[in-house]
Order: sequence, then C-alpha cells, then structure tokens
Amino acid sequence: MISTLDENVLEIQSLYPKIYLACHLAHQTARSSSLNISNRDCIILAHLFDGKLCYNKQLAQHLNVAPSTMSEALNHLVSLKLVEYCVDAEDQRRTKYRLTAQGQDALQASSVLNTSKLTNIIDKLSKEEQDTVIKGLRLLAGSTL
Repeated sequence: MISTLDENVLEIQSLYPKIYLACHLAHQTARSSSLNISNRDCIILAHLFDGKLCYNKQLAQHLNVAPSTMSEALNHLVSLKLVEYCVDAEDQRRTKYRLTAQGQDALQASSVLNTSKLTNIIDKLSKEEQDTVIKGLRLLAGSTL
C-alpha cells in the first residue's frame, strides 16, 4: 500500500511537468542571452528575490559553489545593475545583496516559465485559488532552504 507521503510526492511529480511544459521556454546557454546572464545567474536572481538568502556565503553554500565563484557571479550581476548591495546594518562585516527593479525584470524575462503563458493559466483561477497556489509553492520552495 502506498503512503500518503508517497502519493503526494507522486502527485507533485505528475503535476509539475504539466505546468512546466505548458509554460516552458528554451533554456539560456552561457551568457548568450540578450540580458548577458546565464542560467546560473537566473538561479541566483531567483534566490535573491524573497530576501531570505542575501549573503554571498549563504548563497554559495545553498547553491553548492565556492564563495569565490558566487562572489564573481554577484559582481557580474551588480555590474549589470540587476543586483545591488549594502553593508548589513546588524553586522557591518557582511554585505547584503538584493534584486534591483531591473533584476526583477531580468528574473521574469529569463524565467523558463513564459510570463504570458503563466499569466493565462493563473488568470483562470479565482483570487483565492491564486493565493492557495502561491502559498503552496512558497511552502514547497521554502523547505529547500
């Protein structure tokens, strides 16, 4: 007999590809996009979006890269004005990174989920259903941290 957890995992595994394929765009390769950002850069932007991971070392550890590699990537994103940084008010030895408005636009433009396709799907849901979807995705994504 299959457990509830196993059923939930299987259901997510069956639902995600449907969403992904309905909204998917081709992946960017290297820094070949018009935004001059790679897939790795897009992943960094996505992780900076909610502000939970905002330090170089934290991001590097979470994404399983060396801090020096993350530093190089963050410097590139800062040079493109997609990310900005400031000294942490609580610990002035640390630098905090966050998305700029341009960074948010780049995140949306570089997402593997096409904005208009995703908008069309989400628009079919009521406000309450939209909130439930977002809440569920936040819970699932938040458990990865």
